[in-house]
Amino acid sequence: MLRRLALLTILGAVSACDAPPPPATRPAAKVEEAAPALSQRQVYELSEQCATRSRDQFRRDWKNGAVSTPQGRMSADFIDHYNAKLNTCFYLLTVRHSTDNGDQGGASTDAVSIKLFDIGDGEQYGEYSGPAVAGSPPTSLPKTCSIEAMYCASRREWDVLLQPYMED
Repeated sequence: MLRRLALLTILGAVSACDAPPPPATRPAAKVEEAAPALSQRQVYELSEQCATRSRDQFRRDWKNGAVSTPQGRMSADFIDHYNAKLNTCFYLLTVRHSTDNGDQGGASTDAVSIKLFDIGDGEQYGEYSGPAVAGSPPTSLPKTCSIEAMYCASRREWDVLLQPYMED
């Protein structure tokens, strides 16, 4: 019995010697300096460039903003906003999916898809896909609802998460 205990102790000591070294400590993160404040003229010029780039992107992707599909009609529009605090041009694309309701004399908007992009690098910041009406019943949960790492459960929550990006 003592031999077994001694053997286990020796095996434990030998296996401890093969333990991986502790993780190396990371160097301290560099503190980024804040970007210099932009003049009103610079903000205006960047806003104009943002509007032009967004309009060009929309025309490339959507031409006149409407497409007929076998399921109905899709219509799109966009909003651009230069956010001076983030130094980013945001492009908010909204696509409405409508089905043809022949019985009711017209088309009804069933769903909406909204995407928030940085027009400069094409990075998608957020997406909402779900009921078209902000006050839809709580049982109508969106299929997708998030901005960066924040998730939402309704169109109203999406609007709240979106607000800091689309205003200064």
